[in-house]
Amino acid sequence: MKTKKFLVLLAVLVMASILLGACQPAAETEEMVEETEEMVEETEAVVEETEEMVEETEEMVETTDETEPEYLWTQPLREAIAAAIDREVIVDRVFEGRNIPAYHMVPESYPYATEPFLDKYGTRDLDMAIQLLTDEGYTADNKFVFDLWYPPEHYGTTTADVMQVIKEQLEDTGLITVNLNSMNWAEYVDGFVAGELPFFILGWFPDFVDPDTWLSPFASCIQSPDNGVNYCNEEMDTLLTAAASSSDPAEREDLYQQIGELFAEDVPTIPLFWEPEFISYRVGVEGIKIGAPFEFMYSGLNFAEGASPASGSSDTIIIGTTDEVNSLDASDAYATHDWEIIKNTGAALLGYVPGTAELVPAAAAAMPEVSDDGLTYTFTLRDDLKFADGTAVTAQNYVDSWDRLNTLEGQVSGLVQIYVDSVEALDDLTVVYHLKDSFGFFPALAATAPFVVTNPANFIADEIVQFPEALDGIGPYRMVSHTVGEQMVLEANPEYFGEAPLIPNVIIRYFADPTTMSNAVETGEIDIAWRTLGPVESIRLMDVEGVITDKIEAPALRYMVFNHTFLVEE
Repeated sequence: MKTKKFLVLLAVLVMASILLGACQPAAETEEMVEETEEMVEETEAVVEETEEMVEETEEMVETTDETEPEYLWTQPLREAIAAAIDREVIVDRVFEGRNIPAYHMVPESYPYATEPFLDKYGTRDLDMAIQLLTDEGYTADNKFVFDLWYPPEHYGTTTADVMQVIKEQLEDTGLITVNLNSMNWAEYVDGFVAGELPFFILGWFPDFVDPDTWLSPFASCIQSPDNGVNYCNEEMDTLLTAAASSSDPAEREDLYQQIGELFAEDVPTIPLFWEPEFISYRVGVEGIKIGAPFEFMYSGLNFAEGASPASGSSDTIIIGTTDEVNSLDASDAYATHDWEIIKNTGAALLGYVPGTAELVPAAAAAMPEVSDDGLTYTFTLRDDLKFADGTAVTAQNYVDSWDRLNTLEGQVSGLVQIYVDSVEALDDLTVVYHLKDSFGFFPALAATAPFVVTNPANFIADEIVQFPEALDGIGPYRMVSHTVGEQMVLEANPEYFGEAPLIPNVIIRYFADPTTMSNAVETGEIDIAWRTLGPVESIRLMDVEGVITDKIEAPALRYMVFNHTFLVEE
């Protein structure tokens, strides 16, 4: 019975007692009033009990309503999308055959690479896509409709063309309608990290040289949210951990074969194509060395005798880019350009010989000591490490950086948390990393941006600082100014432990699109045009007098991302 009904009953009883009282002697009236009051109290008790029952029922209803959320991307839908895409056509139509179709997230040149998407879907299986969509209940009159997002300029001017071809291929099923949407890169990154984009394109370069860096960032429960995938499968996690921690090549080969097959079946992401990277620079610029780890260190750049620097001074070099700064906080940053700035203004425990994949000590005085079980890596720091503001660096700074990364849970946190269990300082110069398993590639991981120690003067402990006013790190340069979207100015770090940069000042100019940037290097407004020119502009610049264009032997992967937790819109 509803509470309202009880209140009506209560009112009736009160009225009855008043009427009876008017017709009876006083004693009887008092007695009846007492009885009525007792009845009222009993009724109130019943009302209270009923209200409690109503509340419990409402809670039960709410609990019942908390059913499993309805996600947009079912496995059959993901498979249908994968089956409908023809990479060969994309490469031929958009890039005139210059790019290479990708049938797995792992490059062909890496150990244990396979082509599971080719094995499962061929170059394209439109019939499979149509059947999967039909089984999901879609018809020509009830199509599957969704938004497909892309950044219009970040990956070069061809991205819009790639998206148009994908739209056409998916709509060839007759059961899909694709709405194309775009936004600038900074908003785009914030959008997919926040889980606001259902299906979108990204590019990827390796964090370190091992197959795991092409798989765990997209398919592990811990790392995939950092890249907007939000995929989690316990079977995949078990396989990834086993493959990453094994030291037996035969075992790793078998495990990566299984991972590839599960990846193509479950489709966390869809690899599209491998795109070569290019760098263009004015004649007279020397020292550009970019290898497989995709590191571009500015400290080795120089001007040859007779060069004509864009700035008018051989003490300053100007580098152009279409990238944007998303975050310069090493506990948060997970974009290629951000890492580039962090590594030029800082130094990880280990680094690379420029232009190669050869690991060498950087902030560490020597390569780490590894325990017999492979679970503990001990680094001895250089005894001359100082931040650019003159503050001495100790092992405790590395522990603090680890604690800060764990506390803040920035975009890059999963990259380290999946491998590292804890960090401790044995003394001022000795820092120990305890791993969750015996990951043989950990030295390469220790060369990534999260292992660049941050200056507490620039980065407070309890908050991510995406755009610090200065970067007073331990690298060859320090950042002295940054105007978002326009330019950044670096100068030589007087406290740097290594050789001083050959060119003491670096200006980074931010361009809205590759065409404007390519014109700038052609006319001598900038000395170097880097990331992202794209193949169209790069090939044009190959024929421009006074400009040299090199192809970087570290291709980028372009891939499509399903946001696995994107909910069906009501």
